[in-house]
Order: sequence, then C-alpha cells, then structure tokens
Amino acid sequence: MKYHDGTIQRRHRPRVPHRRTWGRPKGPARRVFIGIRLDADTAERLAELQEGLPPIPMRRVPKADLHLTLTPPWMEKDIAAAAQRLRDALERPFEFELKFRRLRFGPDPADPFLIWVTCEASKELIELKNRLLKAFGNGKKGKEKVPFTPHVTLARLRGSFANSFREHHLRKVVPLTMTVSAVELMASPHQGGAGYETLKKVRLPRVEETPR
Repeated sequence: MKYHDGTIQRRHRPRVPHRRTWGRPKGPARRVFIGIRLDADTAERLAELQEGLPPIPMRRVPKADLHLTLTPPWMEKDIAAAAQRLRDALERPFEFELKFRRLRFGPDPADPFLIWVTCEASKELIELKNRLLKAFGNGKKGKEKVPFTPHVTLARLRGSFANSFREHHLRKVVPLTMTVSAVELMASPHQGGAGYETLKKVRLPRVEETPR
C-alpha cells in the first residue's frame, strides 16, 4: 500500500494556464500632448487663410489637425493613467473664449520655420496651461524652457526659403473668437502616419452648471 507524503514533485505540479500580472501597462510608448482642437467653423476660417499663404515651400497642416498645444509632448505608456490625470486637472476650469490675433511667421519672424496664427494669452488660458503643466510634470517646477506663445500652426516651412519668405508680409489681423469647451489628450501619428488621434476628451463645465 502506498501512502501520499503531501509533497508535490516539480514534474507533477499543476500548470497554471494564465497568471495575471500587476503593475504599469506594458507596450510601446506613444508620443502624446494636451491640446485644444478647433471647432468646425474656426478650422474652416483658418483653412481659408491657408489658401492665401505665400508661394514658398511649406507643408500645410490638414484642417482636421489644426489645434493649440498646451503642454510639451512626452512619451507615455500608461494612457489610462494620463487620461485620469487630465480629468483630475480639469475639475475647476470653465469654458472660456479663445481670441485669435495675427497671422505671422514664427517662432522668430527673422528666422522662421512655421506660419501660425497667434492667440491672446488670457488669464483663463494661462491658468489652464499652468494646471496641466503641474499635473503632468513637464518642465522644471511646472514651467517651460521657452516663453508660452499661444498659437495654431497653419504650415511648416520647407527647404531653402531664406530668400523668399522676406518678400511676403504676414502680419495680418485675424478677428476670430472661439469658445473652448473641451481639452484633449492627443497622440502624434506614428512614423509614416498622418493625423492626430484623440485619446481622451474632457469637456470643460459651464459656469451655470456649477452647483452653488
């Protein structure tokens, strides 16, 4: 008669078909940032400005991709956690008006590589940006290395344009106003791809929706 000694031998150990692992999600990191997409009417108006840009080498930003960037981009694996941080950072800000100012070369008009439309750096926009910088830890002590110039990029200059762009004057007033009602966590396209992808969209509350 054989007796069982209670020891499970390695070769008789039962197999576990799947073990759930905990911790940070694994997978390729994506290049993400926080931005404001333009509404349809505003995007259409800026697309009309693109049609009238000077004939110099450039790559126009597609109308569907026109946006205002609020944070520097970073590489992110945990998209769900980043989306939650975005929601937490936007508990208090309300809808506000974004005012566009001028069509011009940028960042340095004397040595540009972009054509953009600048926007007013209102206190609401600055407060929103500072909240996001603090939430996502971009820059030292929540500050960027370069001054914040709110803008929407219309085109990126290409090739040798040093002798041609100076022939064109671009300080055109753009009298547009748009209500900012949402902020988005956006992903840049993969190499060889096109289009910015919305990973999370958080709507800003209206003042009248806030309980007293």
